Amino acid sequence: MTSTLDLTGDIASAIDGAVLDGKTLVVGYVKADGSPSLSFRGSTLVLGPQQLAFWSRTTDSGIPVEVADRPAVSLLYYGGGTRPGPMFLSIKGRAKADPSANDAVWDGMVQAERDYDPERKGVAIVVDVDQVDGAGADGYFSLTR
Repeated sequence: MTSTLDLTGDIASAIDGAVLDGKTLVVGYVKADGSPSLSFRGSTLVLGPQQLAFWSRTTDSGIPVEVADRPAVSLLYYGGGTRPGPMFLSIKGRAKADPSANDAVWDGMVQAERDYDPERKGVAIVVDVDQVDGAGADGYFSLTR
């Protein structure tokens, strides 16, 4: 069943703070040479009904640079039934480095993630989510923008 995309509620419960239970989300993106890259992002959080965000500790290399030209990203979450909400999420969207979201993302991150960038030299990466496919207690679902 396909429904309108809304990341609040059960999805936010699953994603926000998942790192505290060892449930880090994985972000996939494409590098300039065309090769795929995967990255664990413990800072991932729901920024709004159709947006996710996470922190990049660098601004001049890695994902902030790569998504400027190739914004398509995928995120993968597996909660294994130990967190509230869905057990599995496959997310597709478009990412960008967004310094205007720095305060919101920094404030929403768990302290352990902030400790990796104590001088706060990084930047927020905001993902405009287009589609979420998942599975939860009520079975499989698909959400689209």
